[in-house]
Amino acid sequence: MRRLITFVIILTLAFACSPREKKAPPPANTAATAADDETPQDGGTIVRRLEADVTSLNPVVASSLYDRRLAFLIFSPLVHIDTDLRPIPGLADSWEISPDGRLYTFKLNPKATFSDGTPVKASDVLFTIRKIVDPASESVQIAGNFEHFDSANSKAVDDHTLVVAFRHAQASQLLRFNDVMAVPERIYSKGNFKQDFTNTPIGSGPYKLVRRVPGQELVLERRADYWAKPPYLQTIVFKVINDNNTAWNALKRGDIDETALQSETWFREQDNPQLKRRLEFRRFYTLNYNYVGWNTRDPLFADKRIRQALTMCLDRPALINDIYRGTARAMNGPFTPGEWAYNPAVRTIEYDPEGAKRAFASAGWLDTNGDGVLDKNGKPFEFDLILTSGSSTGAQFAQLYQAGMRSVGVKANIVTMEGTAAIQRILAGNFQAAYLGWDLDPDPDPYTLYHSSQFPPRGQNFVFYKNPEADRLLETARLELDFDERVKQYHRFHEVVADDQPYTWAIQVSLKWGFTNRVKGVKESRGGYGLVMWYPGELDWWIPQNQRRHEQPTAAAAPAAAERKPVVVPNEKKPAR
Repeated sequence: MRRLITFVIILTLAFACSPREKKAPPPANTAATAADDETPQDGGTIVRRLEADVTSLNPVVASSLYDRRLAFLIFSPLVHIDTDLRPIPGLADSWEISPDGRLYTFKLNPKATFSDGTPVKASDVLFTIRKIVDPASESVQIAGNFEHFDSANSKAVDDHTLVVAFRHAQASQLLRFNDVMAVPERIYSKGNFKQDFTNTPIGSGPYKLVRRVPGQELVLERRADYWAKPPYLQTIVFKVINDNNTAWNALKRGDIDETALQSETWFREQDNPQLKRRLEFRRFYTLNYNYVGWNTRDPLFADKRIRQALTMCLDRPALINDIYRGTARAMNGPFTPGEWAYNPAVRTIEYDPEGAKRAFASAGWLDTNGDGVLDKNGKPFEFDLILTSGSSTGAQFAQLYQAGMRSVGVKANIVTMEGTAAIQRILAGNFQAAYLGWDLDPDPDPYTLYHSSQFPPRGQNFVFYKNPEADRLLETARLELDFDERVKQYHRFHEVVADDQPYTWAIQVSLKWGFTNRVKGVKESRGGYGLVMWYPGELDWWIPQNQRRHEQPTAAAAPAAAERKPVVVPNEKKPAR
């Protein structure tokens, strides 16, 4: 399934908040008002934060967590996942799996329609899957998870019945259909699939895009003709706020209703009694981790001894205790401690500057000219570490790690970039090292991140990691239907990749979130997905009528939502890949 790149250091951009509407006077303290605050109510506008602008609103070619957040609202997946990350109906009302696990027969909801009013057909779903596996689409997030798709034996039986065939059974295949967000073939089959639908989504989800100002905001309106259970909120405004401090100030003013919080802000403000009257704070672990990815095609990082030595330069205890105040935990491989694939026997490479010096020396790196920087064949050990801008904790990590490397003679230059540009550069392989994060899937299969067939643009193995044993384990584990045997294979893979260190796995940071307490129905996924992108999740959020303040023009002052035409501001310049 998808692996979503997140920015450990979020982008910095000035944000001009829209003028606040005057709040209505406090309502009378009556039983009726109390009931209003407990019973979900229809309508209202929420203003949410988006840490970085979307790169594409075409769900097949989406490349970041922020693309996915919008896709969840504009498109309906073939299969939803619930609070426990189990598959439940989405576009498909029901499904059957053949005894050999290679044929999936889906029955689509006959009421399902796209936002232009046309029905969703089985042929649209099949078209979407074929676009996912088409190399020309460069569907880097999800193509690798449909690698065994058997197009010849897949078919639309009728408008509402779809058979999807695979050459091999795969243990987690049903969950992977959560990534299949159908697009209408009659529209998306024309023109340039990768570029023409970046800003003009036509989806089957509960919301439709009515306005986008690149770099500033996206506005979604609830579909009046939505075919399934409608969400409560009428309008969702996403404000692109790259800088964490800017977002926190906007939340305190009431200009936005929710945002992830930095650890520093969390500790400073979570017990502030004045703020707690208006805001609610949450903290929880999700399926994510932070890491430094080493481009193994770069001669500096081709030797695993060097990568291990670089990991020895990271002072994780200081990182966890001094920067994150104990609200993070150490990572030592591709699985988080709460996942069943995690191997508890794998050792964490500890902070050990002297050991790092010995490892560098064994690989021929010595300070031969006394300038304090290791060198070999006349070349210094110097490289650029890409960082995305805007987060104080991310900057603190970089400084801590830079100091640790400097103490052993390694010169790391911190290069701070705007986040979308950084991801494009990294996926193109044009980097040496980068500090990033992954948001993981319900199933722990890491095939698209580490298998040697998944180099970009086909997959997300942008560190170009290659190990024959790791490849074999990834291939067999994803096909293994015996759970205990699959656990053994992932445990062994954990050992292999941890020894190779294509990443320096840093930490798993607990997520801190703040939102205005006028937003009701906010729940956390029991399976580790946090607050959003599971069903119903954010689709169950609502705002009491007496606490609404971000409303759009009323029907008397503007066209009805069903009549309002989308106004999308296209990007003026498309970044080169």
